[in-house]
Amino acid sequence: MPDIKKIRQAMIEERISEEIISKIDFTDLGGNNPLPVIAIINQMDSMLSHEQCLSVMEKQGCCKSGQRDKECKKFGKQNIGRSLNEKIELLSSIQYMGTPKLNEDGTITTGISWFQDGVYNCACPSIKKLKKLVSVTSTYCGCCAGHFLYHYQNALQVKLKLKEIKSSPINTNGLKPCEFIFEVIQML
Repeated sequence: MPDIKKIRQAMIEERISEEIISKIDFTDLGGNNPLPVIAIINQMDSMLSHEQCLSVMEKQGCCKSGQRDKECKKFGKQNIGRSLNEKIELLSSIQYMGTPKLNEDGTITTGISWFQDGVYNCACPSIKKLKKLVSVTSTYCGCCAGHFLYHYQNALQVKLKLKEIKSSPINTNGLKPCEFIFEVIQML
């Protein structure tokens, strides 16, 4: 889940001007409340380019350690020498790593599909904490995409960049699942 301090740090790393950063209200650290993070993301959407927002949010990914991290790194070592397409076809064997697909243009599409009671649900623990539905842009979902980006880079032995948040339950009223598109920047 996105973190206010990490968002600010990512903006600095992305060389967002101090003038713009100073206009965003980073004072309420929120604790377990996702509303201050959502407010910051709404400010980002109005002050930054779409590409800048994605670059900041892809750095927010959670769950970058533990068993999933070990499995993805092990997968990467075991599959050295295989083509990217072969690796992508095998990657869904790792639990919770989605069902990635190599697109004709060389990008990778993946996502999370949690379907319950006739709608797709958001997997983010922070969004689940909200008592009532609030308006959240898909920029928020760059955090979840950052989770996949981190693990896919380790498993596929590539450098990725978040290209697009294609869909999300939080901005489609549950009509569509989470779906992300990554651009392959470099083969490692």
